[in-house]
This record gives sequence, C-alpha cells and structure tokens, in this order.
Amino acid sequence: MRILRIMVPVCTAAVLALATACSGNKEEKGAQAADATEAEAAPAGQSPVIELAKGDSINYTSGKPVVIDFNATWCGPCKQFRPTFDAVAAETDGKVLFYSVDVDVHPELAAEFNASSIPMVVYISADGKTSTSKVGLQTKDEFSASVAELLK
Repeated sequence: MRILRIMVPVCTAAVLALATACSGNKEEKGAQAADATEAEAAPAGQSPVIELAKGDSINYTSGKPVVIDFNATWCGPCKQFRPTFDAVAAETDGKVLFYSVDVDVHPELAAEFNASSIPMVVYISADGKTSTSKVGLQTKDEFSASVAELLK
C-alpha cells in the first residue's frame, strides 16, 4: 500500500508532463493552422510524402536530397506539422524525397538518427554525406527555407 501511495502520484505527474510536452505552444498552433489552410490547397492525388511502412527502408542512392520527418501518431506537434510537411513536399516538384517515419514503427531508424524528441526533421544532402536536423514544430517559412538550403 505504501508503494502504491507513492507510485500513483509519480505516474500521474509523468503522464501530465508527457501530455504537456506534446501539446505545443499556442502561438505555434496559430501559425500551423494558417499553414494547414495552405496545405489543403495542395493538388489532389498521390502524396509526395513516402510513408515508411514496417520493413521498408529509405532510398539514399536516388541522387536527390532526402528529408525525413520523425513523428508519432500520439504526438500533437507532429500532427500539427504534418500539413506543413505535405505542402512543402508538394511544392518541390519531386526534387527532394520526403519520408514520414513513425518512431513507434521504426525505433531502430529513430535510434540511428538520435530522434529522441519529436517532431524531428532530418535533412540529407543529395550525395548523402552531410545531414542536419531540427527538433520541434516549424512554421512553413522555416521549413521551406531549410528545404531550399538543402537544394543549393
């Protein structure tokens, strides 16, 4: 009983901390809502984003830069960033390969890129030799600028 009295508040605090971490900033939510409206205007049809399914791998040898969005279905900021990710992917006209990777489905890939906080976007050059990453919610302008830098 004594352990139960200690563990219940500790577990409750941990769950609340996790929920708060994934809830995002209110200012960022407003910016993402504006980005979501722009994303809805993207052409219908096949998505330019490759959803990495269990057993699939990332193609680093295409000669194109690669952008990887590490996310999870339970992560609020990840859900907010997805319309922005899709919109920018649609705007690059196939010049960049965009991958969406669920860290719960691909924990080994998340570990390979040290994706301990999500959303995390990894940018890999066309030659596969250089990469950078950004953690957290990004506005469409920030994300577009990062992708444009990758294309230089």
